[in-house]
Amino acid sequence: MARTRLLRWVRLVQIGLGCALAACVVEPMDGDTDDNVSEDADGFGGAPSAQSTTAVATTSGGPAGAGGLGSACGCDSDCADVEGFDGVCVYGVCMTRASAACASGGSTLECPSGSRCWGMQGEDAFLCWPNCADHGCAGSCDDAGSCAPSDKTSCTYSCGSFCACKDGDCPSGATCMSGKCVTDTDVGEGPGAGPGPTCAGLPDRDCTGDATHCGELVVFDPRTTPHYDDYPLNGETKSNQYRSYLRRDLRMLIDYATAKTNCKSAGWAGNGGALGLGDMSEANGAVPGTSIGEPGHPKGTHTNGFDIDLGYYQVNTADNKLRPICENANYHCTKEPHLLDVWRHAVFLGALFESKRLRVIGVDGQAGTVLVAALNQLCKTGWVDAFACSHVKLAYETTDMGYGWYYFHHHHTHVSLCPGNTACNNVQAPGAMAPIGPGMSYLPLKPNTHFFRFDTP
Repeated sequence: MARTRLLRWVRLVQIGLGCALAACVVEPMDGDTDDNVSEDADGFGGAPSAQSTTAVATTSGGPAGAGGLGSACGCDSDCADVEGFDGVCVYGVCMTRASAACASGGSTLECPSGSRCWGMQGEDAFLCWPNCADHGCAGSCDDAGSCAPSDKTSCTYSCGSFCACKDGDCPSGATCMSGKCVTDTDVGEGPGAGPGPTCAGLPDRDCTGDATHCGELVVFDPRTTPHYDDYPLNGETKSNQYRSYLRRDLRMLIDYATAKTNCKSAGWAGNGGALGLGDMSEANGAVPGTSIGEPGHPKGTHTNGFDIDLGYYQVNTADNKLRPICENANYHCTKEPHLLDVWRHAVFLGALFESKRLRVIGVDGQAGTVLVAALNQLCKTGWVDAFACSHVKLAYETTDMGYGWYYFHHHHTHVSLCPGNTACNNVQAPGAMAPIGPGMSYLPLKPNTHFFRFDTP
């Protein structure tokens, strides 16, 4: 395989709250979380966002108002300070920085009057989003009534704190990738030019039956194939895998994606072979562990077969079962994941992103940075489907911003379908998941239409 250069995601310019790209979320998603307390006990050791819905006005950048909340902007200097809060240009819409981390999603404690506090996908910041009821809006009003940037608004990277870069904006040694200046990082050899094997005869990816059929809770049968391994874990036995029930449509997607990964990556370095499958739901749709009085996940996740935990594809391990892929402490990676097979796992993510039923995939922050870079490279070289490249839905945090992805993903990938039985755009009911431990506030994130949308090859 030819040696290629990858890019590690690091914000080079960030005002106020630091320079680390802390909470990276790709494509609109609701920030649902997964903690896997039971897996850590065994040694393996949502927050919804509002979706933009109603267009009010649009601009291609540049000031079109007086710099008040909700007005158009091209630079931070176009936005007025409000009641002592610093004005800031957020992808073409004037907002202010919050005075502190949001006490809750939509809190008014940290913001000037007429605005509310949320985070934003892909940004290490808490922002005060203007209320559409109180201000004009140069972007679009989301379903929480906040003025949000749209795909028609933009600003200048060199003078705006929250703007997408373009070619030529980044300093020497960095590259503009999907709106962010990132530094070059060599992570080893890649697969070279795609698309690789044609992979005929793969299992069906999508369920075509009615809601009852596609939503039926089923098990993997057979339990083990050359491309996946539904092995007993967390107290299961071979005769009683009571934590391993999944919706038919999600089972089909996992079967397809693992089979395609096996085919595409045949002959690559690494373990290859079957991917280990972890917690799903119980037979009645309950959170795994409920039947023994020890539910292993927070309320709102791993219910009714919409979620599954999987191992990472790995190198220098015995197999691809659920295990830490990195040096770790306090349930997260503290260094780059040296056991992660970044190319094979990125191909796997690309196969999952082909599904219009996919809501979000969550990984550890240290894994997320290299996986996004690898996925971008695979999209450019033709290994990953064009639809998948423009519909990436990956969530991770490199520092704990309280969005719920920072902990418990150092040993597994979390895959979740959206509710219902049809194609989805990740719209969820409002409200955040209750915290399960110190520092876990699970604050809602607002979508960011400017971030991590790979160009279709």
